Amino acid sequence: MRSWIALFTAITFEVTGTLSLKLFSMHTPGLELIITYAFLAASYVLLSKAFRQIPVAVAFAVWEAVGLVLISGLGVLLLGEHLTPTHLLALVGLLLGATLLHRGTVGHGAVPAHTPRLTPLTGPALSGEGA
Repeated sequence: MRSWIALFTAITFEVTGTLSLKLFSMHTPGLELIITYAFLAASYVLLSKAFRQIPVAVAFAVWEAVGLVLISGLGVLLLGEHLTPTHLLALVGLLLGATLLHRGTVGHGAVPAHTPRLTPLTGPALSGEGA
């Protein structure tokens, strides 16, 4: 559960950082880079924590799909941007693809115990085995 919280917090940071790039550049040039880099760095740190328990394909697909849907929606609400029916269909497709990836993984996102893992000092090892 913590991995999913980390993932959705990473998405929040990514969306905030991306929107700040647009919002702050209109009023305070230069500040947007500092804010954007801070939020995107936090997003990647949390995304890496999510990768520990959620398969990379699933976590990255959810991060991208939900992030794009949120950025698109907030662009409409905050920036007056417009979405065409084609854009909306593409966003639904992204969410559907992320959902299908999640549903197609073993244990709905859990990493199986027999999955080979890399250990920092010994290289490949099966979980539960000694170095």
